[in-house]
Amino acid sequence: MTLLGDAVAVLDERGVLGRLGRLIQQVYRRAADRHEPELGDDAMSFGTTVWRNLTNLGKAEFDALDGIVVRVEDNSLEIVCAGYVVRLYSLQGGIESIRWEGSEARLGGAVENSRDGQLAFDDEGQFPEVFAGVLPPKRHIRVAHTGDIVTGEAVAYIGLPRDNRDSGSPWFEVRLWFGEPATAGAPLPVVEGTVPQPRTADLPIPELDLLALQSDGEARRSEAGERRFGVVPGRSAERSA
Repeated sequence: MTLLGDAVAVLDERGVLGRLGRLIQQVYRRAADRHEPELGDDAMSFGTTVWRNLTNLGKAEFDALDGIVVRVEDNSLEIVCAGYVVRLYSLQGGIESIRWEGSEARLGGAVENSRDGQLAFDDEGQFPEVFAGVLPPKRHIRVAHTGDIVTGEAVAYIGLPRDNRDSGSPWFEVRLWFGEPATAGAPLPVVEGTVPQPRTADLPIPELDLLALQSDGEARRSEAGERRFGVVPGRSAERSA
């Protein structure tokens, strides 16, 4: 089994993934149900609603559960269980387009996962007796989610983040958790401030004046002939004057 497979098995056995998956799906459906563009709602307000609902309801859902520590870090939900640290992020494009540089907390997990042979213990004040043993070598888990703004159907991926500031994939491993990515739209705009470009077929055909031009071969042959008879190219008019 892979490192991601091990993490999924442990988190599923502890009940984390079942609760979290249901919460993500419920939040997207409710956000779509109350989304009203005629009252000023747009993709940004939809995404913000999902983000804040997941953070607040997730904190209440996992708070005080045995063997689980939940907190809000960098305004995002963080769930810690059996040595694994699970954080949620909104997916604004393809799964390979996600970036971790948004904040220290966002990047920190990818950096820690990318350290070779890393065995780490958390500060005592952060995570008490829950982690009395050696933590997994790649303990940071990320859930990237999106959903359709009309139907509320959610899509989520789960994976091990990788520090790819130099190059490569942002993931060591990633898999589709649930949903149909082909039919789901991103909750937040992927690109802002862009101007739609016309299709090539819609562009007008310019009217050009046609000129008779010598080909390169003809020009070279003409120049060679002038030199053969002692004529400097471009100076024939001067000689005849």
